[in-house]
Amino acid sequence: MTETIDKTVVLAAEKITARFGGIVALKDVDLAVRRGSVLGLIGPNGAGKTTLVNVLSGLIQPTSGRIRFDGVHRSWTLGKAARSGVARTFQASTVFREFSVVENVSIGGLNSKRPVDPHQILDRVDLGGRAHEVAGSLSFGELRRLGVAIALSTAPKVILLDEPGAGLTGHDLTMLANLIRGIRDDGTGVVLVDHNMRFLMNTVDSVVVLEGGMVIAEGSPEEIQRDQRVLAAYLGSHE
Repeated sequence: MTETIDKTVVLAAEKITARFGGIVALKDVDLAVRRGSVLGLIGPNGAGKTTLVNVLSGLIQPTSGRIRFDGVHRSWTLGKAARSGVARTFQASTVFREFSVVENVSIGGLNSKRPVDPHQILDRVDLGGRAHEVAGSLSFGELRRLGVAIALSTAPKVILLDEPGAGLTGHDLTMLANLIRGIRDDGTGVVLVDHNMRFLMNTVDSVVVLEGGMVIAEGSPEEIQRDQRVLAAYLGSHE
């Protein structure tokens, strides 16, 4: 029997389990990242969110389960993921502060299979006017957007954003949300992990909720915010 492949799905995790010694960080996790869509990944501290992002990006290997990219099951390492078109940002800044802003983006683009114009990318993240300034002179919010620009320099099909909104408020958060929606509208699949629930829920198209390394709910932002299992996971029982 021929397996039916959903061609809207660019990156999928299938029955992913990750163990570290006696600790089960992920258990039988299924997740599908669709082209032109933002998927929010939420859960309490220790739920397995960063571990799952690490698996999706090839940074760590799962104990069991498979990764499917563009409809094909693949062995998945950090290098293969990057070459295939999966980019990510990290919670800690990976910016070279002593280099210029445009040099940071140019260095990121060295891994791209397609030529990229670093100045176009900087214009996209509203940093075009700072291109030749030292990256260390940027504000915190600008550094966050530069991190996204570096990820975009690889011309990714999927971008994994790990806590991009951490520490941001007001105008910086609004700019970041608009940037993420623009990336989605260009047809890129986006995974967004962030503890700022208002920011995340207003930015994503769908949500997957992890607790104890397992998926406990998935749906639209509106559905998730009404889900009693999710409320219990975050707030606990008050009976």
